[in-house]
Parts: sequence; C-alpha cells; structure tokens
Amino acid sequence: MIRRQPTLITMSDNDVQAVRNIVAQKKAAAAAAAGGKGKDAAPPAPYHAVEEQKKQREAMSRDERLGLAN
Repeated sequence: MIRRQPTLITMSDNDVQAVRNIVAQKKAAAAAAAGGKGKDAAPPAPYHAVEEQKKQREAMSRDERLGLAN
C-alpha cells in the first residue's frame, strides 16, 4: 500500500478556541438533557424477574392461579 504524507490544516488560535467552545456547549447540552444526573446519582435498582413472578403468584388467589377466575 502506498502511503502519502498527511495533509496539514493550518488553524489559528481563534479556530481552536471556537472548536473548544462548541465542544463545551455540546457537553453542557448533553448534561442538561440527562436531567442533571451526574456521578452522584445512584444507579437504578436491578430488575429481578424471578422475584417479580413470585410476588405476583403470592398475590393471586388459588382460582386465579388455576385459571378458573375471570
């Protein structure tokens, strides 16, 4: 494979600062869209399907478990 020299793009300090401002605005918008959830927010509780089924079964009557109730 033939490789060529990379094309250099000249940027001034103002161009670099403009890009940094845009990146900072995007990060701020993403943080606002996240609802303010930061590193301090607790993760959501895990979902345990087996425990949920057990609770539902305990809440049902005998006829409901057998499929006799409407």
